[in-house]
Amino acid sequence: MVFLCVHEIAQAEHSIAYSNNVITREILSTFKMKIREATRSDSKWILHHRIGMFKDMGESEESLNETIRLTEQYLESDWTKDYRYFIVEEDGKVIGGCGITPFRIPPQLSQPTGVYAYLSNMFIEVDHQRKGIGRKLIQHVIDVCKKDGIGLLFLHASDKGSMLYESEGFKRSKALMQFRMTKHKHPTM
Repeated sequence: MVFLCVHEIAQAEHSIAYSNNVITREILSTFKMKIREATRSDSKWILHHRIGMFKDMGESEESLNETIRLTEQYLESDWTKDYRYFIVEEDGKVIGGCGITPFRIPPQLSQPTGVYAYLSNMFIEVDHQRKGIGRKLIQHVIDVCKKDGIGLLFLHASDKGSMLYESEGFKRSKALMQFRMTKHKHPTM
C-alpha cells in the first residue's frame, strides 16, 4: 500500500526520543559515512537504488524490467536540471541514496515560498538498513530543503518506510489526490 506523506519544512521539529538519538549517533560514529550530491556520472546508482526500492516493495519482474527501460531513458538526458540525487557512502562505497525534484507554484499564506519538493527513490542497501543511515539521509535532505527555501517536502511512502518518515515529522495527508494520464495500471497504486 502506498500513501502520501507531507513534511512542512518551516515547522520541522525532530522529535526523536533521546535514547534513539543516542543509539543513532553511536551507530553512525562507528564508520565513515558521507552524503554528497550526485553527478551525471552517478546515474548507475540512481538506477540501482530505484530498482532496489521497487524490489523491496514487491514489484513484479515485468514491472521492474519496464522501470529499468524507462529510467535508463530518463538518465540519458541531463537529469541534473530538474532532479537532485544524494548519495550515501561508507568508506568510499555507495550504500544508499534518495532524490528530490523541486518545483514552484504561486505562494500562499500556508506556503509563502511556493517552493515544494517531491522526495523519491529512497533506498539503503540491505546490509546497511536498520542502522540509522536512512534517518541521517532524510535529515540531510530536510536540511538541504530548508537552506534552499523549499517550504514543503512530500513523498509516497512504502509500508516499510512510513515509520521512519513519521518519526522525522512527516504527516499523512488526505488532501492530495492524483490522476493518471496513462492507461497503464501500476499494480501497487
